[in-house]
Amino acid sequence: MARSGLTDAWAQAAFYIGLSFIVPISAVAGYFIGDYLDRHLHTGSVLSIVGVLVGAAAGITDLIYIITRRQGCG
Repeated sequence: MARSGLTDAWAQAAFYIGLSFIVPISAVAGYFIGDYLDRHLHTGSVLSIVGVLVGAAAGITDLIYIITRRQGCG
């Protein structure tokens, strides 16, 4: 019985640690996409900044969706 509880605790820890990477990875992916577009469209660094903002917003939206789905609110 104690073994199952310990496994559940590690599973929950892994789940929440994984959640902490969603927003930063989304923002970095947005940056790289924006940087790629900046180089090809010669727009300075405008699209890199927009990419970071859009990526972070997408990450936050995904984070909220995952948390509300796990809690049974949605």
